[in-house]
Amino acid sequence: MIEIDEKDFDKEVLECELPVFACFTTSWCGHCFPTCLVADGLENRYDGRLKFVRMDKDKAPEIADKYQVTVVPSIVIFQDSQIIKKLLGYQDKLALRNLLDSLLTGLSAGNGNEA
Repeated sequence: MIEIDEKDFDKEVLECELPVFACFTTSWCGHCFPTCLVADGLENRYDGRLKFVRMDKDKAPEIADKYQVTVVPSIVIFQDSQIIKKLLGYQDKLALRNLLDSLLTGLSAGNGNEA
């Protein structure tokens, strides 16, 4: 998972062709470290289908305000520069896998011929 800051946000998240799993943390957050470990553990499973980034909310207050990130950790999943899912607080690995599998299946289905 790459660490990004405000200057990287547009390029790494909003302009990315893949869906982006953005983990918003802070240095003082006790639940952020385990959440980031879970996300790090999922990165290989979704390689080529999902991009993982981490951002310190306190170092990027304009981004945090823009996307209403008030709780840490927060996971925000972006697709085509839009939020498609927002999760607040610690998330366990199985719940994240189920969510990501479901979201990616839905996104793939949406790329076909729609009525």
